[in-house]
This record gives sequence, C-alpha cells and structure tokens, in this order.
Amino acid sequence: MIIGIDIDGVLCNLNGYVQKYFKKYLEENNIPYKFDKYKERFFEQFNVRVEDEKAYWNQYIFHYAKNAVRLNNASLITHKLHNDGHRLVIITSRALSSQDNEIGKAMRDAVTKWLAKNKIYYDEIYYSNETVGKKDLVINNNIDVMIDDSLRNINEISEIVPVFVFKNPSNRKAKGKNKIMVNGWKDIYKIITAMSKTQNKEKTLK
Repeated sequence: MIIGIDIDGVLCNLNGYVQKYFKKYLEENNIPYKFDKYKERFFEQFNVRVEDEKAYWNQYIFHYAKNAVRLNNASLITHKLHNDGHRLVIITSRALSSQDNEIGKAMRDAVTKWLAKNKIYYDEIYYSNETVGKKDLVINNNIDVMIDDSLRNINEISEIVPVFVFKNPSNRKAKGKNKIMVNGWKDIYKIITAMSKTQNKEKTLK
C-alpha cells in the first residue's frame, strides 16, 4: 500500500505545543484569553484575534519546527510499515514550507532535520500550499490511505481514499464515509495490517 502521512498532529504533538506556548505568548503580551479545546482553530480555542495567532506563529514557528514532540510509536510504526512492504509518503502543509524562497528552504530543512532526529521513516515528502490543500497530491501519488488530523483534509480526502483520523476535539465533526478514527499509531498499524491481508486474499482469489 502507498500510505500518505501528515506531520503536524500526526507525527508530532501540535496541540500540546500550542497549548503550552500560545498560552505563554498571550500571558507575556498581556492578552486576555479563555481556552476552549472544542473550537477548531487555535485563535478560536483561546478566544483571541486571528492577528494574535499570526503574531504568535511569526515568533514561534521555527522553534516549533525544531522542538515539537514526536507522538508515541510514530518512529516504531513507520519503520514497521516500511518493513512490511508499504511505501510511506509524507504530505505536509507546514506553514512556509511550500514557499520558493529562503524562508521556505529554511523550513523544509527544519522539517527534514526533525524527521531524521526523531527517526521517522519515509520514502518521499511533498510540501503542499495550505490554501490549495492536499487532494491533488493524494491523487497524483496514488495514495491508498491517508493519515491526517485536519478537518478540511479529512473531509476532502475521504471522498477519494480512506483517511485515518488522529482524534482531537477540533476534528470531532469530520464527515465522510471513509474516515477511520484512531487513538494512535498502534491502532493504525493493526488496521493497515488487516486491510493488507484482505487485499492479498482478494488478489489470490482472482
């Protein structure tokens, strides 16, 4: 199988980072906030202006790129999936990463360094523009299943292929018949292994 993999919120703990450092940023800048984890976007979760979130990311985006915490079993399972014969394609909409300039290059370098540091296995990586989305990259790379946590990506991509959804409060309203809710990488490995066995049996019967 060809497996598409998101980074933020799938390989690393985006929500945990934001809850820690956005709070720190708001307090340092005397910006009042009220946290509600069930909102979709971060400025909505903290009940602040979108401009406050933009200013926060301008200050912290490269700190995040370097220091984001790897999610449990991400390294182990990506290597196990590779050893089982699957092809792993990272498709990320990481901020700045699709820009064709020095800042974009710096972010792409930060991403690949983080992946190496955290021992994440992958065969290819693509950087998508956040406003464009990932649907075309999924189609053009013949992705069989996608792993993501973004509400928009889940809704769009599940029209084409199954999407493993890393559950978080902001994507609880995700739609689509092809979405598979998971609690982590061990769940993903079990389900993909079962799907592969079913596909192999179908090929044998043919």
